Amino acid sequence: MRIAFAVLAVALVSTTPAHAEVTAQSGSGFAVSHTVTVSVDPEAAFAMLRTPAKWWDKEHTWTGSADNLYMDAQAGGCFCELIPNEATTESGAPQRTLRGSVQHMQILYVDPGKLLRMSGALGPLQGEAMTGTMTIALAPIKGGTRLTVDYVAGGFMRMPQDAMATAVDGVIGAQASRLAMALGPLVGGGKGEAPTVEDDATEADAGEGETAGPGSVGSLVADLEPDEDASGNADSEKPVAAPPKAKTPTAARPAARPARERNDDEGGR
Repeated sequence: MRIAFAVLAVALVSTTPAHAEVTAQSGSGFAVSHTVTVSVDPEAAFAMLRTPAKWWDKEHTWTGSADNLYMDAQAGGCFCELIPNEATTESGAPQRTLRGSVQHMQILYVDPGKLLRMSGALGPLQGEAMTGTMTIALAPIKGGTRLTVDYVAGGFMRMPQDAMATAVDGVIGAQASRLAMALGPLVGGGKGEAPTVEDDATEADAGEGETAGPGSVGSLVADLEPDEDASGNADSEKPVAAPPKAKTPTAARPAARPARERNDDEGGR
């Protein structure tokens, strides 16, 4: 692997997630945990998670290119890396029919949008008698998703156990930060739980004794109830509407103009 042990131990302060630590350590193993929050839903976060070529650091690959990474996100599948074949044919053309490969981790448990668990000794741990388990849990929060990455490793190694725990902690933290940056980090996120169905309930869901949300029929009815007076008691009676005013009678208009009496002397007029 292109990364040397000394590089693994470099502190990656600029990319450290909000929560990161070596949570447990003994002479036979260690555990690290990192948490990041992103501004997409769990399904979108999982889609990026299963595409390591888009976020995994190329410096933590065997070939020096993240483009060679792939993941078959099913139980028994592989988080692997293809190794290009640099050999050439007799004519000097590249011989690309044969390629090598290396397994970073094997998929153990997949629940899309919720959990991904893999088994594998990462980096230089692969050459030791070590085993490792990485669990990535996704939880919906207000505004996005919280991802918690736990990596537990144990067994025998020829390198100092405490120094390796610190180095692995830095590497896992850097990868978690790169994943968050690829998705869009949720600045100041993670302070609230995900909205539930009850938060968006309408007046149809509000039962007896429950208060419907603003703008609902229930709240409108409540607004129309009698206001309380200064003593805190509701008005005992509703105001009675005043009777309509009687209309002032007007003189009746003659039905028709009186007929004019005809005068015999006016004949012909």
